[in-house]
This record gives sequence, structure tokens and C-alpha cells, in this order.
Amino acid sequence: MPWTTTPLIGIALLLLLFTGCAREQKDYSRALPPGAIALEEVPYNEWPEFSFRSMDRRAFLTGIEHSLSYLAKPSAQQHFPVAGVSHRQVEDGLKRFREVLLSGADDQELRRILRQEFRIYRSVGWDGSGEVLFTGYYTPIFDARLERDSTFRYPVYGRPDDLIPGETHITVATQRLPDGSTRPYPSAGELRRSRALAGKEVAWFADPFDAYIVVVQGSAKLRLPGGRMHEIGYAGTNGHAYRAIGRDLVADGHIRPDALSLSAMRRFFRENPQRVEEYINRNPRMVFFQEAPGGPFGSLGEAVTTDVSIATDKRIFPRAALTFVTTQSPDRHGRVRPYQGFRLDQDTGGAISAPGRCDLYMGVGEEAEVRAGYQLHEGRLYYIVLR
Repeated sequence: MPWTTTPLIGIALLLLLFTGCAREQKDYSRALPPGAIALEEVPYNEWPEFSFRSMDRRAFLTGIEHSLSYLAKPSAQQHFPVAGVSHRQVEDGLKRFREVLLSGADDQELRRILRQEFRIYRSVGWDGSGEVLFTGYYTPIFDARLERDSTFRYPVYGRPDDLIPGETHITVATQRLPDGSTRPYPSAGELRRSRALAGKEVAWFADPFDAYIVVVQGSAKLRLPGGRMHEIGYAGTNGHAYRAIGRDLVADGHIRPDALSLSAMRRFFRENPQRVEEYINRNPRMVFFQEAPGGPFGSLGEAVTTDVSIATDKRIFPRAALTFVTTQSPDRHGRVRPYQGFRLDQDTGGAISAPGRCDLYMGVGEEAEVRAGYQLHEGRLYYIVLR
């Protein structure tokens, strides 16, 4: 089954609107060499200091249930083994970790159990050193309408009938033409300029940049008249490679590299509304949407959980697996602090490929937007695998 048939959140991550200015010398999206695997076992003397300190146990238990729900599906088996990790190891490891959480074990007991019953693996990172770039993604809440009016004029679109998904999230989709022939699916700019998607609108926004952020994030909660909330989520993509327009704004001299942020981009487009279409059309990737109550959902078809779910390249890392992250992360005020915590690998993204990239799901709304907007830090990504 093609990857793109699975609902997805975060296939393009907000921070990658402006990633790459200070770290362009490091190619975090460098692919693995042919025949290489993404994980290496870590000797005990190099283990991180595993701790429950940053964990919301109730939220994490919910996340475990979502991972186990995915692993119980017959279709999950086809994606294993990956990086030497089997379906059974992931599933049984999650069940054992759930027992540990429910037992009320402290950090000392946790470390004893991990040493006796689990192996620890580490992503090889972008260059074999284990270094991974952690960015953040979130689910926005925007005012919107389900019908166009004089104020809400900028749409996001449902999946077109002529779309044939690519085999992976980074494979360009195919368009089936009326005469039965096919061609590579048009870019986002071509689709907008040609109005080929007219009639496929699923929601309308007052700000074209808000509509673009929804496309980048892959899901949203929409505030409709009367306060009613309406959720939309991923329904497909044209498969084109993601391009970070924030880099273009810096390269074109509109924003200083040290001043680049989501708020700076909003300010530029608010002061130069005639430039919005020009810049958003430089990113050829288009995401299509559907109504998605109960979400947001990750690429496993299960709901993602705030400060629990991560997005990685599912071609090279084991789906639904228990992980541990060491990096730095911002609080709700944007203050950056050391972070270590358990996570679950439940999502993927259009800009997330190779062992040097990982995204942390920050949650829903404005506070999550602030945190995601400041999450741009290196660290280590560990996988915790039952023996």
C-alpha cells in the first residue's frame, strides 16, 4: 500500500520554513550510504541518563496505546524488520514499558530494567557521528470558513480525483489525464495558477499565509462562526520536494538571518501582501486535506500526542517504536533549556528524511507554535529495543 494512503500530520514542519541559515554547512538530510542502516547499538557506558523526569505518564500511556493499535493491524507487519528491529521487539517492548510505567517504578528501577531487558540503539545521524537535528511541529488553530466570502478568500484543497500517489512521501505523484495518459503531478504553483483545483476547496482563510502554514503543517483546527471547531487533516500530497521559503526571504535581503522567525515572516507578508503568492509558489509541495475529527493523526493512522510523538523517516527507522531524545527544547516563552525524554516514533514528514532529522510534536495552538518556532537544536535519538 503506498505510504500516502495513510493520514498524516506534520509532513512539512513549520520550523523548516526557516531552517538552514546558520547550519547550511551541515547536510542533516544526507541519505544513508547504500547498504547502510540507520541504527547502531550503544554500549552501556555510553547510555544517556534515562529518566521519567520530563514525562507526563498519563499522556505517554495514551501514546503507547496508539502505537500498539497500529502494530495490531495486519498491514503493520510488512514494514518490519527495519534497521534490524522486528515487529515483535517493538510490540513486546512497548507492552513491557507500559508495565513499568503502571508499576510506578522510579528512575533507578527504570535503569535496572532497561539494562537487563533492553538494548539501546542510536541513530547514526547525518554524518555517522550520531548528531541529529531536532525541529518542532504543531497543529495550528485558525479562524476559517467552509464557504468563501468577501473576507475568507484563500483556500486549502481536498484530494483531487486524478492523483495517483507516489510510493513514498518523497516520490512525486502521478496525474491521470482525461485521455488515460499520465504525467508527473503539477507543482503547487502550477496548481494555484491554473485553478485546476477549483471546486475542491475544503476551507477558506482570511490570510493567505495562514492557508500556507496549514499546507506546511498538514493539519489544522478551524474556528468557525459561533466558536464551533472543525478539524482537517492530511489526505495526500503531490510529492514534490519541500522548499523552505524562509531561506529565500533571507537570500533576497528581506529578513536578516539573525532575525528570521515565523513572526518576522508574518510581518513581511503583512507589509507586502502582493509578495505572498510569489513566495509560497516557490515551494512546489502541495498537501491535500479531508475532514479529520478526533485528530490530529500521524502517518501510522493514529492520533499523535503532545510532547510524546516524533516524526522520522519511516523507510529507515522502526515505526511506533519507543525512543529517547536528548537535545535542547524551548518552553512556552521560547526560553531554551536542556531536554531529555522518552518519545514514540509515530509520524513522518515531507522534509523529514535520512537519519539526521527528527521532529518533535509540540501540540495544538499558539503556545505550541511558539515552542515549534524555536525548536532548532542538535542532539541524539535513541531507540529502546527489547532483547
